[in-house]
This record gives sequence, C-alpha cells and structure tokens, in this order.
Amino acid sequence: MTRFALFAAALTAAAVPLLAPVPEAQAAPTVPVIFVHGQEGSAQQFQSNAQRFSSNGYPDRLLFAYEYDTGTLFNERAVLGLAAFVDRVRAATSSPTVDLIAHSRGTIVVHSYLATPSRAAEVRRYVNVDGRSSLYPPGGVPTLALWSGLQPDGSIGGATNVHLPDVGHTETTTSAEGFAHIYRFLTGTAPQTTQVVPQSSGVTISGRATYFGANTGVPGRLAVWEVAESSGARVGSAPVHSATTYDGAFGPLAVDPRKRYELEYRRTGELTSHFYFESFERTNQFVRLQISAPGGPGDDVDRCSTHTAITTVRNREWWSDQGAGSDSLAVNGVEVLTANVAPRSRQVLAAFLFDDGCDRRSTLGAPAADFASLPFLTGVDVYLPPTGSIAVREGIRGTSESRTITVPAWRSDQDAVTVEFKDYADTR
Repeated sequence: MTRFALFAAALTAAAVPLLAPVPEAQAAPTVPVIFVHGQEGSAQQFQSNAQRFSSNGYPDRLLFAYEYDTGTLFNERAVLGLAAFVDRVRAATSSPTVDLIAHSRGTIVVHSYLATPSRAAEVRRYVNVDGRSSLYPPGGVPTLALWSGLQPDGSIGGATNVHLPDVGHTETTTSAEGFAHIYRFLTGTAPQTTQVVPQSSGVTISGRATYFGANTGVPGRLAVWEVAESSGARVGSAPVHSATTYDGAFGPLAVDPRKRYELEYRRTGELTSHFYFESFERTNQFVRLQISAPGGPGDDVDRCSTHTAITTVRNREWWSDQGAGSDSLAVNGVEVLTANVAPRSRQVLAAFLFDDGCDRRSTLGAPAADFASLPFLTGVDVYLPPTGSIAVREGIRGTSESRTITVPAWRSDQDAVTVEFKDYADTR
C-alpha cells in the first residue's frame, strides 16, 4: 500500500452524525486561530481564509498556521510540535485558549493532540475539515465537521456537521463556503462578508521559502521585483525589496495592491526560482515559496536549454472532466487541461508544464508519465520555447471569470518558474 493510500485509509473511521448548538457570540475577536494543514500542505492553504478573517475584523496577530513534515507516515513529532506551538501562541497573545482548524491529515494530528485532557482544555473550539471521523468530539471540545464530495461521510458524533458535496478536498478549507460555516461556528454570528476585501494601502506580505511537503526553511537570497502585467518583464533596474535569509523567512514587506510582482529566490549552485502572483490585494502573512527538494516532484521535470518549464498552482482543485463546468488552463492559447489530465477524482492542485523528453514536441491529452499517479499533482508534455513571454490563462469553473499571469520565458536548465493563481473568484 502506498503512503497516500495508507493516509487515505486513516480518514475513514465511522461516525454518528449528530448536531450541536452554535457557540455563543463573541463581542470581539480575542481568541487566536491556528490552522493545521494536511498531506503535502502548508500555511499556503490558509492564506485566503486568513484574509477573510481579517476582512471581518480579526487582527492578523491572532491568525497562525502550524506547519510540519508530511514526508513520514508517523504523526508523533507533529503532535509534539503542535503542543509546543499552541503554548507559544498562547504566550504571545496572552490568551488562555486557542481555536484550531485542521484539514485532512491535520485532523489526525489534532485528534491525537486533543486526546490529552490538559491539551484539550487549552482549545475553545475545533474545526475538522474533510478529515478524520469519530464517534465523539475529540477531547470533548466543541467541534464543527466539514467534509466534501470526496468523502461519503466525514461527520463527527455530537458535533455540528456540514456536508459540502460540490467542493473539492482542499477547496473545503480554502473556499468562501467553508469559511462562512467556520466563522459562524467560532463566533456565533454570520460573517459580514465572505469575500477577501481589497485594501487600498498598507498591504504587506510575509512568508517563507520552504521545501515542498517537508515545510523546512530553505536558506537563500530573496529579491522582490515589480513586473509589467502585460509581459512579466521587470520594471526598473533594481528590486523593490531584497534580503538574505538563513531560514527561508521573510517580511513583512510593503507592496502596492495595484501592481504585480515576481519573487525571485536564489541559492548557490541551484536553479534560480521565480514566483509570479496575481496582485496582493490584502495583507498576506502566509506566502509560501515552495521548492522541490532532491527526490521531490521537481526531479521529474526534464530540463534543458531549449524550453521553459512552468509549475501552475492553485489551492482550489483543477477539474478538467466536468464538461461545461470544468476549469481551463491555457499557455499561449494552448489548452493543457484535457479531461484525463486533471479529473475531479485526482484533486489536482498543481500542474507541471514542461517539454517531456526535451524533444520540442507537445503530447497533450494525458498526464506526463512520471506524474500520472502522484496525489494532488499532474504533469503535461507541452513545448514552450524559451523566448519572449508566456501567457498562462485560467478559466474558473462555476463562473465566467478568467485570469492571466504572463511571465518571461526563462530557460528550464537554469530557472524554475511557478505561477500561483488565487483560489477564489472575484465574482463569487
């Protein structure tokens, strides 16, 4: 049995669906919120909902994400790390309790954490998102259970149980729909908005450069460049921010919400990594520059001087087999999300676009062989010449909205390119 299959099997414990009352309303946000990610996840899956929390009056100083290494099947170290993290958050915020939100494998970590009564006493509310079921709320903590169409039943006995059948596994924790239920459960009132409300000024970004899946910091040199939206070309002769980091952490860095940016990350003797984003419309303290460690999925990307390789990321699943209700993803006008590349069943969050075999030919219609069985990832054999610029355009399922991020055509043997789209639609 594979590591992912073992993990998936651990989520299928039986439960009795019962309903619990909504908790009492809070006069103002005072309890810190800690997010715990799932398999191959990071704080990145919390960035949109953190911005929704702050759009509803939560100060950023009360919003946290706990990260751990998902490269092992064993959770003991993650549980101990969470216990220490909760203690640090309580001390930093002078709060006797915290609220926990866990997604997927993170629910297994939190259930183990809450099995110790002294730890459970430090948690006011718990949100279990598309993960482990149980007969009773873990540790006796008031619990909300949300689950997607991926699971037939993700309920918890004695909890407030909500099924969201039309959203994906990760989308359950990043979506506006999921946020509305989470906010109401934690505060006792409906949110004033489920949108990420843009700021006109005062926007900052903070984050880390990390190895994908392991969530360990990667030392390097960061440069933040303003870029032209139409071409991705750098504006000006110098970056707007630069810093050397020994643990991957950076920020807060001031940015203009009306502009686009490239975050360039350099490491001695390694590929230069270029990360391109949509505009940072609101302060975001959970930016992640994810780098493939040796032995990771980046090793399956063929690299040579004759093509550009692009990793496209969105923390809302790409669904390419839903007919008119599918997502689309095109590079320089060529559609790459055919029905077999990112079917709903695969829950794809990232698509690796590269010239498989460096033969200057595209073979569309099926995932690149090395990516065919990887969870949450897919690959497409598409030839992108390393000249000029490349327009990456997404069409968002369920809306008429599309977005484009245009990037320079960097050579794949020297440069790694990541394009990250927001996981929400502006029209929703």
